[in-house]
Amino acid sequence: MLINAETYGRISILRASSYRLTSSDLGPLLTAREQMMNDGSAAMIVDLAKVRRVTYAGLGALVEFTAQFKLGQPLAFCNANASVHRFIRQSPAEQLLPYYKTVDEVLQTSDFRRCQLAGTKALLLCAGKGTRMAPLSDDTPKPMLELFGKPILSHLLQHLGRFGIQDVMLNPGHLGDQIVQNVPRSPSHRLQFFNEGQQTPQGWQAHAIGSASTLARLQHRHNAIDDDVFVLCGDALTDIDLADMMRLHKSSGAEVTIAARKVPRAECSKYGILQIDRSGRIRAFQEKPQPQEAKSTLASAGIYIINPRALTGLGTAEGLDIATDLLLAIMKRGGHLHSYVADFEWVDMGNPKDYALAHFMALRGEVKTLSPSGEQKRPGIWIAPEARVSRRAKLTPPCYIGPGATVDAGVELQGPCVIGAGSRLSGPCLISNSVVQPRTWVKPGAWVEGQITSARWSVEHKTATGQKPRPSFARLDQIGAADTPPPALQQSGMSEVSA
Repeated sequence: MLINAETYGRISILRASSYRLTSSDLGPLLTAREQMMNDGSAAMIVDLAKVRRVTYAGLGALVEFTAQFKLGQPLAFCNANASVHRFIRQSPAEQLLPYYKTVDEVLQTSDFRRCQLAGTKALLLCAGKGTRMAPLSDDTPKPMLELFGKPILSHLLQHLGRFGIQDVMLNPGHLGDQIVQNVPRSPSHRLQFFNEGQQTPQGWQAHAIGSASTLARLQHRHNAIDDDVFVLCGDALTDIDLADMMRLHKSSGAEVTIAARKVPRAECSKYGILQIDRSGRIRAFQEKPQPQEAKSTLASAGIYIINPRALTGLGTAEGLDIATDLLLAIMKRGGHLHSYVADFEWVDMGNPKDYALAHFMALRGEVKTLSPSGEQKRPGIWIAPEARVSRRAKLTPPCYIGPGATVDAGVELQGPCVIGAGSRLSGPCLISNSVVQPRTWVKPGAWVEGQITSARWSVEHKTATGQKPRPSFARLDQIGAADTPPPALQQSGMSEVSA
C-alpha cells in the first residue's frame, strides 16, 4: 500500500492510495501510524477515497489497525466510495470501525476538535482595571465576574479546551490576587501566571504594563512565545472556530491575524476598526474612531494569532498596547496583518450594560456560548444546585437562581432576573429586570428594578455604558452583604429547591 500523509495541527491524515485493500496493507498502516505518533500526532484520519475494492481480509486489517490504537487516541476512517462504503456497512465490522463521510465531518467531532490545536499556547489578557465596567470592576477583576455561577475566565478556558489548547498564560494585574487564588483549575489546562503586580503588606499592588509590553516581556524574559500564539481578551465570550482561524493564519503567512466581525456603524467608536482588501489583508487600522470617520464597520474582536516575528524590534518599554502600538508598528514597516472574518458569536462585555444584556439574552436562549446552569424547574426558571427557594416566593420567568442562593417567602422576581451565587433575598421584596451580584443580601422592603445590585452599590444597567457618572440606587440601606444569614431567614421555613 502506498500512503500519502499530511498533518492538520496534531492530526495526521493518511491517504491510502491502494486500488485494492487486502490483509497485506496492515503493515504499511501500522508503520505510518508509528511514524506519525513519533512526530507528535495526537489523532489519525485514514482517507479511503482512492480505494476501489476491499476484501474481507482487508476489512479485517482495518479492524486490527483500529485495535492497535491506545485508549483515548482518536482514529477515524472516511471518504470511501459508494461500493466500499456499502461493503463496510453490510459487514459485522461496521460496529468496530469509526467511519464518517468526509474529513470535515471527522474534524467537527469533539474528540478530533480537541486535537486540532494541541500544543498551541494561548495568552488571556486580564491585567486591565476595566474602568468602563465600574463599579463591578471595583471589587472584582473583569475576567472573574460571574456569569451564571462561573467566572468569565472559566467560560474562556472551556472554549480553549475544546480545541486541545492546554497551555494558557495569564497576566493578573488589577486585583490580580483574586485571579491567582480563585481561577478554576482543571487537569485539562496548564496555567502559568505572569503577574503584573505583587502582594505587599498593604495588600495586592497592581502594575499593569500594557498588552504589547506584556508580549514583549514574555518573549524577552521568559522566551514563552516560540510559535504562533493565541491572544484573547479575558472579558469576552466567543464560539469562534480557533482551528479554522489558525489554518487561515498559516496559509496567509501573516505576522498577526485578527478576528473581526461587522458591527453597526453607530458602535464603531467602541472598537478597533479594520480596512481590508479582497484577500483579507489589513490595509488600515483605526482605534475607536467616531462613526462618521470609520473606514469600515469591520471591528476587531480582540482575538489575535501572533507569530514571534511580529515582536521583532518591540522594545521593553512599558505602556505599549497591541492595537495602538504593535499593530501600527507592523503596518508602518510593511509587515503582514491579516483578518479572519467569519460568522462567529462574540459577546463583548465592556460595561455594566453589556454585562446585564449578556445575562438576559442567555435567559432568552439568544446566546449559543452562554446558558443558565442548574435544573430548569419549569420553562424559563433555572435553579442551581444548593439554592433554596421558598414555595411562597413568586417567580415570573425568565429567572436564574445561582448556587447556594436563598430566596425567602414573600420575595417576588419578575424576569428577566439573575440571582448570584450565595445571595439572600428576604421577603417581602420585589426584584425586576435586574442582576443581583453574588453574596448580596436584599433586605425586606426593597424594590430593585432595572438594576445591577451588589452588597455596596447598585446601578441602573440600561444607562451604565461606562461613559457617564454612575447612577446610584437611592435605597442602599436595603441591600448588604450576605456573609451571615439575617434573623428573618433563620425562621423563614425554607424548603429544598422548589419553584
